[in-house]
Amino acid sequence: MSERAAEYVTEETWRQLFSRRRRRRCRRLAQMAATILTGKKLLHDLVGTIAAWLAALLGGDRIVQAFARQLASNIPLPPDAKLVATARGLQVTGVLLCFVNGDDLTRCQCFIDLALEEAKTQVKKLLLAAMEDWTALAQFPVKPSVQGTYGSTGR
Repeated sequence: MSERAAEYVTEETWRQLFSRRRRRRCRRLAQMAATILTGKKLLHDLVGTIAAWLAALLGGDRIVQAFARQLASNIPLPPDAKLVATARGLQVTGVLLCFVNGDDLTRCQCFIDLALEEAKTQVKKLLLAAMEDWTALAQFPVKPSVQGTYGSTGR
């Protein structure tokens, strides 16, 4: 991982990140990642507000303004991918810090945030597959540990 990170940050920064006081850095990385993702949403909201204002300025009624706001708010913006990649990079680095420290990953805020986001993504995919065709649910096989926990009574 350090070779990969070295493509984006200096070796000195990477080394200092893993030096003393690393225990508190995971929480700070998690907070920064959350701030970046919140900022991304605020940027989209701002673009939507400007689009609605322009629609009003050009004589659009309330429905046209709402349409312009919603459309502009939901179209991906050029910095979106970089903002998300930065936030995820911070989170992955935080998980690595916790791992190196020997911390319980279930208490690692970066791990929790990543796991929740991944779970949301997988559940959305599962629900979409179910809406399309119930047989498409077969692409989501049950893992043995999950099946053993929920799928059997041990008899």
